[in-house]
Amino acid sequence: MPAADTAEQLSAARLEVKRARDLLEAPSPGSLEASSSALERAVSGLNSCRRGMRPGLTDADLIAKVRQLRTELRHAGRLLESAADFYRGWERILGVMSGGYTAGGEPARVARTGRVHCEG
Repeated sequence: MPAADTAEQLSAARLEVKRARDLLEAPSPGSLEASSSALERAVSGLNSCRRGMRPGLTDADLIAKVRQLRTELRHAGRLLESAADFYRGWERILGVMSGGYTAGGEPARVARTGRVHCEG
């Protein structure tokens, strides 16, 4: 695959990660789902890019594109971790409110019903 095509695919993947990051900055169920779709598109683009790359490729533009992508991924990763921490905190509060504390002083576990999510 020519370096220009690879650079274009890396840029497209970075834009999808940025789109996901922007969505994660205002979390809601809809934005979380949309960010997941954007990240899936980024992964798909990266897989296509990876299959077309030649070993030992050292094009300076490609290296810069990879660094930009890495930066976006770090930002998105931090936002996802913050969202997970937020929901874990609410789960602890819900456990205390609905079941009190365990003998060890931890919030009671929240009973969950099973869920199945299918897409066709």
